[in-house]
Amino acid sequence: MGIQVLKVAGESNINAAAEAIVEYVVANGIVHIDCIGIKAAYMTVKALVQATEMLVNKGYRFNLRPYYVKVRTKDNNVQSVVKTAIRWTLIAKEKSI
Repeated sequence: MGIQVLKVAGESNINAAAEAIVEYVVANGIVHIDCIGIKAAYMTVKALVQATEMLVNKGYRFNLRPYYVKVRTKDNNVQSVVKTAIRWTLIAKEKSI
């Protein structure tokens, strides 16, 4: 299975986004989270804070890195438009004892 790319919108439920992030990173070891716009970026940061707290409580260590990517979106479901998104890559591993 490839690396999962989750998309967070400005209206996303923070708890649901955080749980999805944790679910995918625990199952696959890595997940990408994309957001476009100020409100979506804020919701993503809040979800990541919650998700990383859950990972710490489950005994995981992780790396988190934001960067810009170009993504194609549909404008009014008709024309494809290229936009710049912030992509967060989260890699997690269980701590060795």
